[in-house]
Amino acid sequence: MKDLVSIITPTYNSQRFIESTIKSVQKQTYQYWEMIIIDDGSTDGSINIVRSFVENDDRIKLIILHSNNGPAIARNKGIQLACGRYIAFLDSDDLWYPNKLKKQIEFMNNNNYSPKSTHNSGKS
Repeated sequence: MKDLVSIITPTYNSQRFIESTIKSVQKQTYQYWEMIIIDDGSTDGSINIVRSFVENDDRIKLIILHSNNGPAIARNKGIQLACGRYIAFLDSDDLWYPNKLKKQIEFMNNNNYSPKSTHNSGKS
């Protein structure tokens, strides 16, 4: 069974890097992912670059925050919208090797790492 990975990518004025970052995700050997890119008030061409990918790959989603609040707020927004069993963080100026997700998912599954919390909130 394939487990969906939600990739959370905050971006702010990253037009120089965001295309390469997205392409490194598209080249993953593990293809069951969604990429949630949260634009944190960019004033450059970042949004237009991301939109061009959104139009051609329905696994990529763009969320636009209209003011700059910092990467923590952008990441938290991405987590709220994530549908995956696993969450991975990727900064907008970073790249992944093609087998990164495959290796991580295999490692977690082989070592019985549970991505879901089973704790009780303390309420009865």
